[in-house]
Amino acid sequence: MKTWNELKAKYPRLLRTGFFFECHEGWVGILDDYFVVIDRELPSEATYELRQVKEKLGFLRIYDSSYGEPLSSVRAVTYARALAEARSYHTCEYCGRPGVWSSRRGYLSTVCDDHAVRDGYRAEPCEAEPYTYRDENRIWWTYDVEVDALVETEAPDWSR
Repeated sequence: MKTWNELKAKYPRLLRTGFFFECHEGWVGILDDYFVVIDRELPSEATYELRQVKEKLGFLRIYDSSYGEPLSSVRAVTYARALAEARSYHTCEYCGRPGVWSSRRGYLSTVCDDHAVRDGYRAEPCEAEPYTYRDENRIWWTYDVEVDALVETEAPDWSR
């Protein structure tokens, strides 16, 4: 799957007609993996509302809500959202190949070598990914690229 239209056709229950993605199609695969979890976990009687999907500060942001689902699906969806956002730090937003979180004259994006240059300026890799994730039990997670999963980690210094 490589286009927004293909993604919309696969998930008509989750993606309303006319929904507009505010990022490039390189992240379609990440979003497909995310919607697989939503579609599987969300009971048919629950309400799902996808408000916005966009690139912000160089990585994927998903803003959605659901109502009437059991706690087990809330946990699965929360994890899937955090995993999708973490994967975007390592996936070129233009083509979906492995990418690096970078800065081009202050504009943050995740790009591969082929998409690093735009408007005559090259995106230079930033320092390590700045985000860890906390779940409802105050357990901290970080993304492990090697296993493609969120793994438990120590709380960052700023949280103490």
